[in-house]
Amino acid sequence: MSTRALVTLFAIPLLALVACSREKSDWRSAQAADSPESYEQFIAAHPDSTLVATAHERLQQLAEEKDWRAAACTDTSDAYQQFLVRHPAGKWAKEAQVRIDNFAAGAVPPGAAPTPAAGEGAVLPDAAQTSPPADSGYGVQLGAFSSAERANEEWKELEVDAAGLLDGLSPRVVVGESQGKTLYRLQAEVRDEVQARAICGGLKVAKKPCVPLIPHARP
Repeated sequence: MSTRALVTLFAIPLLALVACSREKSDWRSAQAADSPESYEQFIAAHPDSTLVATAHERLQQLAEEKDWRAAACTDTSDAYQQFLVRHPAGKWAKEAQVRIDNFAAGAVPPGAAPTPAAGEGAVLPDAAQTSPPADSGYGVQLGAFSSAERANEEWKELEVDAAGLLDGLSPRVVVGESQGKTLYRLQAEVRDEVQARAICGGLKVAKKPCVPLIPHARP
């Protein structure tokens, strides 16, 4: 075998090894930067790599994270609806729908809200049960759920996850409808607008949904 053939024989696997080493190095760099630009550069440099699919998946995750931060910063029903259009099955799709429902409920005149159920800290145990309208007091809405039991569970979780914010408050469940579906809205009565906004501000820092319920001014 000629010298040239021998050089070629050993050079081919060596080049493959170098290319593989460079691919791994570029992938580690892309992961370290963890930015759209880094993954796009990797895809452009290694279009045939088996890691391209993973890079595309991470690009989608980063795009969703960016859109969620923008929606949460704007914090409007329209912003969350636009997020759902772009990411209908995304990580935060369920949370976006909950916040949309909360905004829809917050638009209902507080005078139509039910009074707390009988008993300290109780919520409505029966899906068919409703309460008479309360006076036009201030309150906060903490979520919209598919059952009263789920609303009750959420209250218990909030007492742990947002310790101190709900001290002295009692939960109540408002049974209503949104887009043809029955919803059980978890609410709590507060003393004034300042307290309502303070509670929601604290819960939003903890990444928990909350909408202040402010009564309409009386004539």
